[in-house]
Amino acid sequence: MSTGAKQPKRAKTIDTFFRPKQNSKVSQDGITLGVLPPRCGVVINATDGPGDTAPASEPQKPVIMPDCTAPSAGEADAAVAGGSSGSPPGSGRKRRRRQPASDQGGGSTTEVEVVAAEGAGVQPSPPELAASELAAGGAPAAVAAVATVTAATAADMLAAAADCAADTKRPTVQPPGAKEGQQQQQQQLEGAEPPSADGDGEGLTPAQRAQIAANHNRALARRAVAESSAPGAPPLSLSSLLVEPGWRAALEGELRGANVRQLEAFLRGEWGAGRKPVFPPQECIFQAFNACPFDQVRVVILGQDPYHGPSQAMGLSFSVPREVRPLPPSLLNIYKEAAEDLQWGGRPAHGDLSSWSVQGVLLLNTCLTVRQGEANSHSKRGWEAFTDGAIRALSQRRSGLVFLLWGNPAQAKASLVDTRKHHVLKAAHPSPLSASRGFFGCRHFSKANQLLQQQGLQPIQWLPE
Repeated sequence: MSTGAKQPKRAKTIDTFFRPKQNSKVSQDGITLGVLPPRCGVVINATDGPGDTAPASEPQKPVIMPDCTAPSAGEADAAVAGGSSGSPPGSGRKRRRRQPASDQGGGSTTEVEVVAAEGAGVQPSPPELAASELAAGGAPAAVAAVATVTAATAADMLAAAADCAADTKRPTVQPPGAKEGQQQQQQQLEGAEPPSADGDGEGLTPAQRAQIAANHNRALARRAVAESSAPGAPPLSLSSLLVEPGWRAALEGELRGANVRQLEAFLRGEWGAGRKPVFPPQECIFQAFNACPFDQVRVVILGQDPYHGPSQAMGLSFSVPREVRPLPPSLLNIYKEAAEDLQWGGRPAHGDLSSWSVQGVLLLNTCLTVRQGEANSHSKRGWEAFTDGAIRALSQRRSGLVFLLWGNPAQAKASLVDTRKHHVLKAAHPSPLSASRGFFGCRHFSKANQLLQQQGLQPIQWLPE
């Protein structure tokens, strides 16, 4: 094109059309465009000049743009290069849109003019394309009218959009150890073997390993119950529910004796159709043994029979499942005494004492089942002889154990304990009827820890987790 030829009149672009005047306050009262990654709401603080500014008493409400969709790689490259994918070379298009400028402006309007005239030698810039897409996509016209962004800002917007689109296609990266933790949890639920002491489960505390073993044993007991419920399967045997190897060996004679066979016959009648529910659930009958291995017992707390209310008994004396509310009165008194003795500063919110079991506290009732709503309904049916055998086995085969005997029924078992090898602490029962007559102030929790530490053993962390 020669220099003497008359130049064609150049159409106004978005930059020149809305260039602020010298005295304008667009730089102060104009738009602040917050660029966020695509697929997120874009927050724009927009005003339409001094006349539309919200009163000082009313904070301005941001305009929320609709979700955006990330462009493809080809579209991003074309936009940054300034090309127009919608118009062939040599063609020009002119689009004029008239829309309300602001919902605060009382109906004022603003014109948006975007010119793409590649055939005339005018290349639309990225800011023009960005403003055009804002106006065409349904965004508030005030935003498109005053949006004066640089080419670098537009390129950043498109690059962020492409990055966001790429992120949605990337696989989720799990933190280290997450997959192993999920596999370990699944193994516990399926009754897989717990970590052994010679390599597996490195980094776990003894209590954590004991908890995994307890979960494993309970899963095996649950499997035994399920197998006995299959059509044509033999009746459930109590020996199949006691799965902890140490206790099975220690109580082998009891499990094979006539006393257990009579007890099984009685329980089958109690579990029959149309009878009252029996607590605890079948897989939890021997939970005290399955959760506290024979060779890891350090403290023994004796109770009487399980709680006879629905969903309370869980196979551990004085303990209830974590979600049970309100807590039983005897357990509340146990917490009250422990908090005073060990300076807790408050009582736990739940009544699950499983964390005691995995530390070596045998929470044993002298009777292991009960009929709903009928205390002592399964006493003198054979359980007392069975649990006496467990106490006797501990007394004979172990040493240095601490027995906490609360109430007359528990203290009657003191004759089964060899006091030359073990320690026996006696107090009143924590029931509200007797706690004030010798249980409060007994300090059994701190005394038990002192006796353990004198033997070089770790103290019990009595505060439930």
